[in-house]
Order: sequence, then C-alpha cells, then structure tokens
Amino acid sequence: MNEALKLKWHSLYGQILQDRKIAEAWKQVKANHGSGGIDGVSIEEFTKHEEENLEELLNELKRKEYKPTPVRRVYIPKKNGKKRPLGIPIIKDRIVQQVLYNILSPKYENGIFHNWSVGYRPRRGADSAMQVIIKNIEEGRNWIYDCDIKGFFDNIPHKKLMKVLNKCIADGTVLDLIWSWLKAGYMEEGKHLPTISGTPQGGVISPLLANIYLNELDWKLHEAKIHFVRYADDFLLFAESEQEIERAGTVAREVISSLGLEIYYLNVYKAIEVLKRHDIEIHCLLQPMGTRLHAIDQYTRQRLRMCMIHKHPTIRKAFGMTHKWNIEWFSKVGLKPANWYYYHIMNGYTLEQYVEKQQGRNKLRGKNNIEKQRQKGIEIFSKERQKKMAYAMSK
Repeated sequence: MNEALKLKWHSLYGQILQDRKIAEAWKQVKANHGSGGIDGVSIEEFTKHEEENLEELLNELKRKEYKPTPVRRVYIPKKNGKKRPLGIPIIKDRIVQQVLYNILSPKYENGIFHNWSVGYRPRRGADSAMQVIIKNIEEGRNWIYDCDIKGFFDNIPHKKLMKVLNKCIADGTVLDLIWSWLKAGYMEEGKHLPTISGTPQGGVISPLLANIYLNELDWKLHEAKIHFVRYADDFLLFAESEQEIERAGTVAREVISSLGLEIYYLNVYKAIEVLKRHDIEIHCLLQPMGTRLHAIDQYTRQRLRMCMIHKHPTIRKAFGMTHKWNIEWFSKVGLKPANWYYYHIMNGYTLEQYVEKQQGRNKLRGKNNIEKQRQKGIEIFSKERQKKMAYAMSK
C-alpha cells in the first residue's frame, strides 16, 4: 500500500452534519426501498413527514444525542437449505449509515482497497472477478485454492475491526458512532439480544466495514506475492505449481487466524481439470463471455449487411434482402458465430442446434412484441376511451 495514503482522516463528523449530505443519503435510502426496523416505520410513513424527520435527525447528530436502535433480526433462505440472518435497521439509522458510507467509501477506493477485491464496490462485481480468474488461468496459474471464511459477517471481532479502522480514521466521534452500531444488538421474538461480534448483514455500512477488515488480508497476500481474487468473504488463490499453492494456503490460514477468523473450507484443484470435469465451473467461467460474444456476433453481422447493401445494384432491393442475411445464412457461408463455440463447449451443441435455438428465440421474441402491441392497442382503443374521444370531438 502507498505510504502516502496511510495519512489519517480528521473532521469526518463535521461532514455528516451537512444538510445536503443528509438529503442525498435519504434519497438513496428511499430509492433502495426495504422494510422498516423495530419501530415499524416504513419508507412511505417516513416520507409523509420527511422534512420534520430529517430535521430532527440532524439536530440529534449536532447535539450528539443520536443513538442507534437495535436491528430487527430476520432470516432468508440460502442455496444450501440453511438460513442467513439479516439485521434490518430503522430508517433513521439507515440514513446516518448511508451518509458515513458516502464519506468513507471514496476515500478507501482512492488507492487503499486492493484492485483484486471486487465485492460490494462501485463499478466492480462478478464480471471483474471473472476477468481476474481468466487472466490468471491464461498466464499459467492453474493451481487454485477455493477459500471461504466461516460465518464471516457474524464473527468479525469488534476490537480488532476498530483497530483496523483507526489506521485511517482519526475522528473519535466517527469511531464511537461505528462502535455504537456494532454494539446496538438485535431484536428477535420480542427480546433484545447483545451483539458480541460481527457486523449485521442488512445494514448499509456492513459491506464497507467487511471490505475494510479483509483489506488486511488482501495486502498481506500481495506482500507475499500471491495472486488472488476476493468477493466479500469468498476468495481464490492462484499459483503455477502445487508447492506454490500450498504456500499460498498456509499464508492465507495464518492471516485469517490473526484476524480472529477461521477458514470454513479450503479446496485445492487444477483449473484445467475442473474445466473438463465440472459443468458448473465451466458455466461460471464461460457464460459471461458468451453474452459478450453474442453482442460481438450481432455487431459483425450488422457491419457485413451494410457492406452487402452498398455493394448491391439497387439499395431498395438490398434492404429487402436483409431478412435473408440471418444467422442461418452466415453459418452456411462459413461465418460461424463465436458465441456458438461457447455453447458447444458448455452443452455440446452442434452448429445446427445452435441456429435452431436462436431462431426459436427470435420467433418467441417476435410473438411477445406482437402481443405487447396488441395489448397496447386494446388499451388505447378501448370502448371507454373511444366514447371519451367522441364526446371530446363533439364539443
């Protein structure tokens, strides 16, 4: 990490007290919708007295009388059949968290977060992770460790998290504010339960705090010259040999342990073997690229059609021929769609099956468009509307 970027930030709390920042945060919270917290106040109800509520919140912050409310604990199902706990804050807490997120996030994005961390970050995501994965495999790092941190969001040690935050944040009031959120607890079945560790999923600030904490892992791996990609608490390590990947796994365990966390599972495999044996991994690697190649195919066909139109003796007749220059025609003359290669690898499609599949999709899309226009026509030319139009014209 650049040493110049380790300078601490002061006077952050004063930025929270700006009217425009409160108003901006409220717009974001309102746009995200979501249910209310333990006070039962929904977005719609808060909006009815918007000005009064925001003014009251701002005054509480100015007088330093603001205190977070315990979150409402709910459970959502996971893919493995288990349930994930979520903590739903009240609207006021959500607004203050959003304000602080808007202040801190750009500062951490400015060279402090590692480039190979792609989860819960602006302009990054699954596509970014895919690019890193493909790049590492193309460069010969075919040994991969698949790592997951056990109960990460529920097990982050509060004191260690505060020490990490204190490396950049020098404003004690802001640190106290974050501490109060961590210790607010949660309500479940009418009981107030304390939060011993972790940052509740469901809060606006939680993903940012999680990334700040695991940024320690990112830079330790970087210093050890280990290639990786991390999406929240899931991360992959890459190496060119079995010995290197074992070393990478050892380093990861040590760093995770020093953070007071535990690796839930750590599987090693060779990327090429996975691509051959497991359809699900092949799908994950190739599906995003398939979408892009489909767009490239469309662009290429459009350009070829334009060239053929200009070469045709009569432009009118040329435009009449464009419906014949479809994907089937291009395939017959030897211009095979790049996207087909990916379907062939994933599903074993022949070129004929791919063309048939695309034609079926186009027919279905055409039927849907016709139905939409029909419904719109029924709505526009309904009997009631015709009566109103006739009445208006008679005046």
